[in-house]
Amino acid sequence: MAMSHRVQDGIDAAARARDGYSPNWHPILAAREQQPGEWWMIDSLGTRYAIVRMLQLGDEVGYRAVTGEPEGRRLIGYYRTLRAACEAAHRAFVRSHRPGLHDPSLLHQ
Repeated sequence: MAMSHRVQDGIDAAARARDGYSPNWHPILAAREQQPGEWWMIDSLGTRYAIVRMLQLGDEVGYRAVTGEPEGRRLIGYYRTLRAACEAAHRAFVRSHRPGLHDPSLLHQ
């Protein structure tokens, strides 16, 4: 069954998309520092979806990103910059909302 909409519906949808678009937005803006060296990635509903922690091994500093749920937390990866860790955490979060994806173990596909 085909859907039919008015042309104005498409025009209105495009205008809403333009109004909400921010070319300068980056996933790091979703990070809230909980304590020095630990950031929680928070979605638009206020739910934590990832945790990024700063790590130091010898003279090297890096970041580890994990999923945010308390039970069954999963490693997203290790990164050299906070920006890269936040971006990877956000990509994993977005991928977790694919249609038909109900198993969090599939986050990294």
